[in-house]
Amino acid sequence: MLYADLKRENLPRMVLGIVALMLAVAGLVFLVENRAEGGMFRRYFDAVWWSVVTWATVGYGDTYPVTTAGRLLGILLIFASVAVTAVLSGTIASIFVDRKIREGKGLQHAKLRDHLVVCGWNRNTEGMLEGLARIAGRGKAHIVLVNEMDSEAFQECAARHRGMDLRFVRGNFTSETVLRRASVNAARTAVLVSDESGANTLAKADERTILATLAIKSMNPDIVTSAELVNAENAGHLRRANVDDVIVGGEFNGFLLASGASAPGIPELAREILSFEGRNVVQQAAVPAGWSGKTFADLSQHLLASGRGVLLGVLAEEKKMSLDDILAGDSSAVDDFIKRKFAESETDYFEEAPKALDIRVNPGAAYVLRDTDRLYLVGPVETAP
Repeated sequence: MLYADLKRENLPRMVLGIVALMLAVAGLVFLVENRAEGGMFRRYFDAVWWSVVTWATVGYGDTYPVTTAGRLLGILLIFASVAVTAVLSGTIASIFVDRKIREGKGLQHAKLRDHLVVCGWNRNTEGMLEGLARIAGRGKAHIVLVNEMDSEAFQECAARHRGMDLRFVRGNFTSETVLRRASVNAARTAVLVSDESGANTLAKADERTILATLAIKSMNPDIVTSAELVNAENAGHLRRANVDDVIVGGEFNGFLLASGASAPGIPELAREILSFEGRNVVQQAAVPAGWSGKTFADLSQHLLASGRGVLLGVLAEEKKMSLDDILAGDSSAVDDFIKRKFAESETDYFEEAPKALDIRVNPGAAYVLRDTDRLYLVGPVETAP
């Protein structure tokens, strides 16, 4: 915290001392100038105004002492202001320089909201950052890296991604203290990659990923998490930790190799739609306004005709059932009694269970779209949301 740094350097006391000195000198000047012939300080506030202006070396000249004692006090105030201001400016500058150095070393608290936290680092993380920069487009991506890389390596990474608001928190991302410095409790999304930073190896990467996911979800239950695994058999542990997406390294290698042998071109097709370097990419988008209640086939034809892309499927979210859904449509004494008893119990019996992603690829021409659906389509890069 900035205030803690200022307090550590006794800045609040120094400021109070400056204010007290200006008020004291103003009081003395007022006493010696108030009854002097031709004196300009008829009110104490006049003396305070002169004291502030003199300290700031502005020197408007609208008020000034006419007695010898008053001018001596003015000289004292001028010398004191030069000396104290130099010390004050140097102290404040050193605080901000120190904060910048600590930030570069990953020791500073990253105070952000609705940002992305990336836990871990490996050879694929750089490509992920480039993809995030492309997705952000003209907007600036706010990302906090949490790992054990050297500060010099982070500085080089930040230099390669100047268009991003890239922060660094150095430490073990399984620790809640470290995650708190990354403001995980206020983050929107967290991505956990198999960590090879510092002295870490892939041998225990999955264990660290699972522990970190548990910690992140306990600190921020609403955060959206994606995690990378080395071994597919550990996916069950991540699912129990309520992770939203699991990516297993090399999971599709067998499919791509077999497809390349039996149907040449499929690996290249996958590379085209899954790479930001391709002309068309897989995108997710909301159902366009006015299309709720219409069919999957109608929207597919519309998107294809408009050049927006080819519709692949939808992500369906079921509406949470409420008490009103099971009661009668008309208000009755029985319904009112039931509602009152539920309210008195102070228990939400309709509490929403953890949602599983219901992704429906090619749900059928007659599928009726809803406002809560999300669309998956392959389209030109320039039309990506």
